[in-house]
Amino acid sequence: MHHAGPVKFIFHVLLLLALSALAGAAWVAHRPVAVAPLEAPKPGPRVREFVDDLKQAAIKRSAIFEISEGELNRHLAKVLTAKMTPPADRWVKFERLAFELEPDLAHATLVWDVQGHTSTATVDFRIRRLEDVFRVEVVGGSYGHLVVPRGMLRPLSPALEKLADVLKEEIQALFQMNQIQLAQDKLVIDPRFP
Repeated sequence: MHHAGPVKFIFHVLLLLALSALAGAAWVAHRPVAVAPLEAPKPGPRVREFVDDLKQAAIKRSAIFEISEGELNRHLAKVLTAKMTPPADRWVKFERLAFELEPDLAHATLVWDVQGHTSTATVDFRIRRLEDVFRVEVVGGSYGHLVVPRGMLRPLSPALEKLADVLKEEIQALFQMNQIQLAQDKLVIDPRFP
């Protein structure tokens, strides 16, 4: 009976630490990551059409070409207009999907407006070719600034599946290439036969 006081005190301290850690994690997850604004297209004879260029490359199979991060993000902004289902549509609006590319790794950030507050979730992935098939390997991600392992990104699966459905034509055209390399701020695409 005499030992109950220190044990109870230690339990309360541990409970307070756990609650503080949860509150800190919620605050970090609530802070959105910075997403680069959409760049204006570079002046030139024409604005590149992402899907048409991929289809032409698959037919010609003649030369390596690049798609810049800016071109990719402009294309996504043009084709992605998502609406939330009721009742969430009253307070949540999907704003955009933004890619940040670096060597061998892509960061896909989904951005929402939640009653005037920007909220983000990022999925980090790699693209690997295994014989005749490309595999997209999720390696981790984050909710806001809270970095999480890939298993904790499972709640994003429905949103990612809907994005994949909308971008089906782009994904199919991209995966017709022989090689896809994630590089700094660009995709390097090789349609040539090996």
